[in-house]
Amino acid sequence: MRISSHLHRLGTAVLLGLVLLLAGTSGAASAAAGPPSLAARAACEGAVVHSVDAAQPGTLPPLCIAVGGVVRVVNTGPGSLLARPATMVDCFYAAGTHQCRLIRTGTVRLTLAGDARELLVRVPAAVPGQPSTACSPAGSVVDLDTTEELRWWSPCLRIGATLRVVNLGPGLLTVTPADAVNCHYEAGIHACQFRRPASVVLTAAVDAATRSVTAVAVR
Repeated sequence: MRISSHLHRLGTAVLLGLVLLLAGTSGAASAAAGPPSLAARAACEGAVVHSVDAAQPGTLPPLCIAVGGVVRVVNTGPGSLLARPATMVDCFYAAGTHQCRLIRTGTVRLTLAGDARELLVRVPAAVPGQPSTACSPAGSVVDLDTTEELRWWSPCLRIGATLRVVNLGPGLLTVTPADAVNCHYEAGIHACQFRRPASVVLTAAVDAATRSVTAVAVR
């Protein structure tokens, strides 16, 4: 009876140890995997142009694209895309495509009006090691002409590129924040170079009206 009792206690201890070992292994695996919400996040790209085909069925996968990048939603009709919040993105429509420049950091929701599908876009300030192919390279010149009839669409420039507002008189251009840009005026041209990465609002006073655009500068 004593031997039987001893074996019984030994078997119980071994079984309990196995249970604790399995539980610990399972817990460690769960901790390594991390929260599901983080595991499900999309890998981040730099300020690139990313196209999404609205004609493809099913849910739209989440995106992560650095500020200055562009999301192109193709195979859509005019007025069929809702961007929220509107202050974080600048979209225009042409030839079945909505092109949306990401002009501020945060999270943008692009909703297709036809079927209410939603595209979630995380917008970080930068993604180290990733290219910024959606932005004009250093040394290039981007012109915004005040005589153009079409509205201005937000440009993105690498540090070292020049943004010019042309056909505008002296003292008629304001920039916010002013410390992010160095502008000089000559012969109807305001030439501006960015001092640091920033989203800058440029406002031109044209006759009795104003024209504004948010320009993005990245490294």
